[in-house]
Amino acid sequence: MYDLVVKGGVLLDPAQGIQERKDIAVAGDRVAAVETRLPGTAKQVVDAEGLLVTPGLVDLHVHVCDAISHIGVDPEAACLLKGSTTVLDAGSTGHLQFRGFRKHVIDASRTRVYALLNIESLGMIEFGLNEQWPKLIDGLDEAFTEMFTNPRTVETIKQNRDTVLGLKWAHHGLRALRLAREAADKAGCLLMAENHHQPEALRYMKRGDILTHLYHGLKPRPHDGVLDEDLKVQPEFLDAVKRGVVMDVGHGAGSFAWDVAEKAIEQGLKPDTISTDLHVDSVHGPAYDMPTTMAKFLCLGLTLEEVVGASAARPAEVLGKLGEIGTLRPGACADLAVFRLEEGSFPLVDTMKQVRLGARRLLPITVIRGGRIYWPS
Repeated sequence: MYDLVVKGGVLLDPAQGIQERKDIAVAGDRVAAVETRLPGTAKQVVDAEGLLVTPGLVDLHVHVCDAISHIGVDPEAACLLKGSTTVLDAGSTGHLQFRGFRKHVIDASRTRVYALLNIESLGMIEFGLNEQWPKLIDGLDEAFTEMFTNPRTVETIKQNRDTVLGLKWAHHGLRALRLAREAADKAGCLLMAENHHQPEALRYMKRGDILTHLYHGLKPRPHDGVLDEDLKVQPEFLDAVKRGVVMDVGHGAGSFAWDVAEKAIEQGLKPDTISTDLHVDSVHGPAYDMPTTMAKFLCLGLTLEEVVGASAARPAEVLGKLGEIGTLRPGACADLAVFRLEEGSFPLVDTMKQVRLGARRLLPITVIRGGRIYWPS
């Protein structure tokens, strides 16, 4: 007898190339079997007839340092109950706060939380405390930048390999990015960089690194994003894709513009990974959650398989965890999301307050994390 069977849904598991009706059996916290029809009984049965079943979503850019720093949101309410069973906190904290973040959020959460350390020792202190911090860190041609970093960052990564997967460079100048590159190389980990100071910033990125906020529409200076002034994808981005840099959405409150995404996708620059950049200023809109962000890429013409793949299998691969998460292959973690794929006319807003109408959206019905059922309200 299995502990749990999810019956009758259409399983969409891009990692296995499956998109058909399947029953999924769970024993303990693992997927035990995936069959067209499973005989026998189970302690619990989830009826997924007429619904879509996917691996638990993997959100590659969130800020879930709830009660640790101003920017953080609750990883269970904002992520788990919306289908994201695994998330990557993208540099909310630096090495000085990480111990508290691990104890009070990462180890205590039912959501699986991995983390990137910020190259700033105090993390994203520029948010919610003192708006002068960025000016100080970047001031006098970044003369003070090294005061906000510390070799302890590398030690903290090495001491927390099970949880800390890399480093984050966010809102400052290229001096801080150089320091982040050096620290990532010393720690032997990936680097996530935001989409600023282009194309110079891309030159610091290597295979397996992540460029986030791919489709922002911010224009602090010419060429500071994916498109040039003629609305063409800058060639450095295409070169970065060829050498294995991961292109991530990172929607957030200011980093997704319909027009930019549409033009880039038309020119062949689709996202490798779809992520929300959930934080206190985006969780109540315009990002909201992973299903809403995924619906925007359905609206932009990506197939359902492409969208689910960029929201589960591909981010799991980027984290080096595919097979454990991001798929429902037997033996994998029993992390599943059950959605109703609704059709209609749904307003979807970007960070520039531009609205488009989507024809499809995903409504989370049931989420299973490690074999345990959660029912979104």
